[in-house]
Amino acid sequence: MARLDQNSETMARPKSYIDAYDFDQCTECGECLYECIYKDLTKDQAIENISKMRQGDVAVCEAMLDQCVFCYNCSYSCPVNANPAALMFERLHERRNRERGVPASLQYIINGMESQGWTHNLFQDLYTDHNKDEKEIIAKWSEPKDCNDGDLLWCSCASRVFPYDIEQSHVLSGLQKFGGKSDCCGLPAFRSGLFDVGRFLANNLIDRFSQCRFKRLVVMCGSCQDMFQLALPEYFGQEFPFEMISVYQYLDEQIQNGNFQIKRQVTVDEKENTCIFHSCFGYKFGKDYLSCIKRLYQAVGFDCMELVHNGENNACCGMGGVYRQGNLWDIMNVKGVKKKDLKKSNKENILAYCYGCYFTSHLSQGGTTHFLLEKVLWALGDEIKYPISGILGRSFNFSSFIHMIGIIPSALF
Repeated sequence: MARLDQNSETMARPKSYIDAYDFDQCTECGECLYECIYKDLTKDQAIENISKMRQGDVAVCEAMLDQCVFCYNCSYSCPVNANPAALMFERLHERRNRERGVPASLQYIINGMESQGWTHNLFQDLYTDHNKDEKEIIAKWSEPKDCNDGDLLWCSCASRVFPYDIEQSHVLSGLQKFGGKSDCCGLPAFRSGLFDVGRFLANNLIDRFSQCRFKRLVVMCGSCQDMFQLALPEYFGQEFPFEMISVYQYLDEQIQNGNFQIKRQVTVDEKENTCIFHSCFGYKFGKDYLSCIKRLYQAVGFDCMELVHNGENNACCGMGGVYRQGNLWDIMNVKGVKKKDLKKSNKENILAYCYGCYFTSHLSQGGTTHFLLEKVLWALGDEIKYPISGILGRSFNFSSFIHMIGIIPSALF
């Protein structure tokens, strides 16, 4: 693999999100705000608001931010490709600067900032509940890997919560695994308006990748792929000298090549009574990616129904709401659109392929939420010892309980 240039100066060219927004191309037509399913605006209101957002009108910017889920969909509806999502992120960045601090509840969901004095975060608390075997696995994953011309599996913050079945997987045994406790792609910070924090985390991870040798990076988490494949090139000017694919694309590739065969399928009830829970990044990765997701869920036996809002008009699971201020009520508010879609579907089961979508839906739906990666590994013959459904139990250990109490004022008020 060509050596990554990990010098932070290579990522210092863009100063903020606004560099990715084309001010001159924008005609202030208002389509970006008018088409948003989270903003109830008339066409005239949308035109007026986009004009004032471009001017930096604080009152209008605050109102629009409080109705935004930072899903990028506004950029899809822009007829001149001005990338208005970058303008939304810039105004969120300015909100953070006005606050002169990051809400404690927002800090808590961002991993990898321990060296900067952010001493507590959700993932570090979840990892404290690891048993001896899991701790040894994470220590093993933390070490740089030499894959020569092979594939390297990037194990994200979320996938490290339950590392045992990934490490023991027969299906994934051909991949070396990499990812230490504090390694983070930076996307939660990026989507929270914390441009410099996102760059800091990404730089650290680039330093870590530069210690490994591999030809292709297989990414466990869609959010990480979003950061590597889209956000870093577009907003930070960082390109990579290697190919990146999702773990789902890897599994689909292996099945198509005949390296693995489906050995078992889901029950009839799961097959006929499930809807697909698309993520914010699904449409951004393109039709080939979504076709891969469909082939996989059909291969394991699901006959999933599409929800009303999908594709470029996909509804957020609720996680996007937390990026506003770290407030839990925002998650519930944002989740409302998808909740209505679920009700209209008359389906009892949810199939998610994003960790964030799984977590938010599992909190409200419980056992009727399924995780595609887990289902595919199981269908290919792996035994799942620590299912992802155990996330609630792992979330309420002593460390997380104490720290969650501390962020209650920020998370609820």
